[in-house]
Amino acid sequence: MTDTANLKQDAHRFLVRLEAHLNSTIPTPAVVQAELAEAVAKARAAARGTAERRGTFAEGAFLNSYVLKGLHAFLMADLGLSSEAAKRAVLSESYRGQQFASGSPVRPGAHPFRKVIGVSARQIVEIWKTDEKPLARNSCPDLALRVPSPYRVVFEAKYHAKQSQTTAEAELAKNIYQAFFYLALPRLPATRRHAAWDYEFACVLAYDATPDGHLLRAWRSLSGSVRVACWAGANVYVMILRGSSDAIV
Repeated sequence: MTDTANLKQDAHRFLVRLEAHLNSTIPTPAVVQAELAEAVAKARAAARGTAERRGTFAEGAFLNSYVLKGLHAFLMADLGLSSEAAKRAVLSESYRGQQFASGSPVRPGAHPFRKVIGVSARQIVEIWKTDEKPLARNSCPDLALRVPSPYRVVFEAKYHAKQSQTTAEAELAKNIYQAFFYLALPRLPATRRHAAWDYEFACVLAYDATPDGHLLRAWRSLSGSVRVACWAGANVYVMILRGSSDAIV
């Protein structure tokens, strides 16, 4: 087996363990929704009159309240990283003001495509010809892992609370597509201001806050060949969290 194949197998095992760890530490949907409502209200009150957006919406509050701390602890326990090395390994869109990430995962520069799914070729051409800003700039995923993590992973993080199976299925497709989009962007070296963009794997990290587990059901309803191909053929790991004590059939 090649070194690349070994790395991919190891990365998959790492993400499986990370999923189990986060599910064991993040509360169930009812608890998360109540805690996030309070956290968002406090963040919005504190940010009133400023340009600060960190934690003022459910997805950001979820990442800051549960994922970053859990990821930091997991990197130390699973990989044996020191606290400082674990912080160095994590890039977060909201790295300012919290202690578990060392910088932003933003990709500097411009490219001609956007991560919005469902745009026709004609619409793309019209954007290129008539839009005042025809290029996509400063693509910024929610999270990323870099060295000293042995696995370079870009994350598309989502907080899903919409009570509709049809909506959940559409969101799932969009999230997987967006993770794949980030992974497909060409590599860029690190600069004095920006981390390198050199990811080998992508991960959809989604919390399903619906009482009936619509997003998790949407993922499980896909054929086995599609679910396998997300990782085997696209290097995208789909991680849908709900808390270990709130499993669904």
